[in-house]
Amino acid sequence: MLEDELVYVLSTDLEIKNLFVVENRNSFRLVQKLKSENLRPFVFSSDRLYSIVSERNRRLPDSFMKRFSNIPILKQMCDALNRKKERELTVVVNLLRKDLHSEIDYLQSEVYLNAKEMSKISDGILLFYGKCGYSSEKIQDDLQRLDCPVYFLRDDEKNIVDDCVSIALGGNEIYTKTMLIGNGRGAIYATPMWLSSMNEKDYKSTVSYQNVRKYLSSPMYSLLFKINNQNSKDNNFHRNVSEFAKIFDMEIIDIDGTMNIAINSYMETKTSICKNMEC
Repeated sequence: MLEDELVYVLSTDLEIKNLFVVENRNSFRLVQKLKSENLRPFVFSSDRLYSIVSERNRRLPDSFMKRFSNIPILKQMCDALNRKKERELTVVVNLLRKDLHSEIDYLQSEVYLNAKEMSKISDGILLFYGKCGYSSEKIQDDLQRLDCPVYFLRDDEKNIVDDCVSIALGGNEIYTKTMLIGNGRGAIYATPMWLSSMNEKDYKSTVSYQNVRKYLSSPMYSLLFKINNQNSKDNNFHRNVSEFAKIFDMEIIDIDGTMNIAINSYMETKTSICKNMEC
C-alpha cells in the first residue's frame, strides 16, 4: 500500500551505498519505480540475498585482527576497513502482498514472520505499515523481542499512525478532521496504490473489486476522498478515481496528501540506528 512512499524516501537518501530488494511476485513494479528515480537496486531471492548482505557487512574476523595487531600499519588498515563497513548504509526492501489487508490476522502474521527473517541481517527494521500491520499485543511483543530494534511510522505528535490513509494524509489528527468533511456520509479514501488494481484489464473480476463491492453496496457510502500527492508514480490515478466513482456512484472530493510521515520516520529511524552503532 505504501509503495510510492517507499520509493520517494529511498530516492531522496543520497547516503545509501547498497540497495537490495527481495525478489518476489510483488517486487517487479517496485523495481521499475526505483529505476525511474535513477536508483539501481540489486534484486535477489530471499535465501540468496540474506547470505550476500551478511557477507558484505561482515567485519574482519577477530582472529585476523589479532594476527596483525602488532603491526601498526596493518592494524590501522584493518580498523579503517571495519569502520568503513560500519558507515556504509545498506537498505534491504521486502515488499509484501497488498491483498494481505483482506485478512488482518494473516497480515500481522506475515509482517512478523518476514520481520523475524529480516532481523537476522539487520541493525534495525522500519515497518511501512500502520497499526493494521501489528495491532495485536502479541505481535507487538514478538516484534520487540527480535534480534534488532523495530521502528514504526509516526506522525508529528509521535503517535503510531492508524493506517495507510493516515500516512497519506499526514497523521491521525488530520485523518480525524478529514472524516468530518463528510458530515456523516460514508467515505472511501483513494490513494494510487489502493486503486492500483484498476490498472488491470478486467477490474470487476479482481478480488479487490469483489471485496470493495461487499460494503459499498450500502447507500451510506457516497463520497470518494481523492488523496492527491505530486510524488505519486501512478499515471493512471486520476482516471482510476473517475472510473471508480462512476462504478459506485460516488462524489469525488479532492484532498491534499503528503510524504512527510514517510520521510520523517525514515530519517528518524536511520539516525537512531546510526546512533546505536556509534557512527
